[in-house]
Amino acid sequence: MSNYKIAIIGAGPVGSIMAAYLARNGEHVSIVDTNEELITAIRQNGITLNEKENSFNVQLKNALRSTAELSPFDIDLFFISVKFNYMEALLEEIKPIFKPGQKIIVVQNGIDNEELVAEKMSKTDVLRFVINYAGMHEKPGTVKMSFFSPPNYIGAIDPGNEEKAQDIAKMLSEAGLETTLTSEIKKFEWKKTILNASLMPVCAATGLTMKEAMSQEDTRWLCEQILAESIQVAAQLGFTYGEIFFQTCVQYLSNAGHHKPSTSLDLEAGNPIEYIFQPIIDYGKKVGSPTPVLESLTRVMKALEKQKRKT
Repeated sequence: MSNYKIAIIGAGPVGSIMAAYLARNGEHVSIVDTNEELITAIRQNGITLNEKENSFNVQLKNALRSTAELSPFDIDLFFISVKFNYMEALLEEIKPIFKPGQKIIVVQNGIDNEELVAEKMSKTDVLRFVINYAGMHEKPGTVKMSFFSPPNYIGAIDPGNEEKAQDIAKMLSEAGLETTLTSEIKKFEWKKTILNASLMPVCAATGLTMKEAMSQEDTRWLCEQILAESIQVAAQLGFTYGEIFFQTCVQYLSNAGHHKPSTSLDLEAGNPIEYIFQPIIDYGKKVGSPTPVLESLTRVMKALEKQKRKT
């Protein structure tokens, strides 16, 4: 148990899972979300986490509806687990309560998210976290943990924060979310995004689950083409993962479950889409490594999103 006062902003599956593990280990955890139904459920019943072979419930110190409500608690660590679409607005909310010495840990899928935070705040304020677990809400306040492929990774944007990053990794590992400090955090965020890019747009464009997309010949071909395109872009930027990385990724994707990724669920619900794989397309154009399949399916997604908004 550490002496940190922790705020997790975003009570979606990723944030709720982290909050549950940390609170179970005795950490001082506050959680923030603008979803009133979700926060009300957490206030009344805490967070229930259902794992494959275990379930537990924890009560949190505070379940809040806005970051402004964190002001009295002298937070040490802000874990940001909202969609990147909302990041700029969220940072404006954090600024009035942010004090020297506090840290922001970016806990999101995607590439270069930490760069925006460093630009809006300060490089010394920011650490980057790459998650290797996922889950889904079964009902407000109850989360099913779909998988955890340890470890998670944390990296310091400023070398002066490496000791702090190591301390946070230790705290999370002791709580049950094994986390490793790395000096190559960009490499791991690219690796995670490559995997996400290979399935997310295919599932969103077709309405298939991840298991279905990898089980049908035509959609599996699309996934593998996107995977190859993304690996090539990463290689052009200096991020390489070994000779059998493609085959390893295909095997990993083939083991995906019978559920849809968040992009599909957002598209179906009419929520704003988080195009976390767009940087692969953009970087591909910069380095002369085209991504025609990924870009085509991304355009299909954007067309479907626009159509959904009309209805």
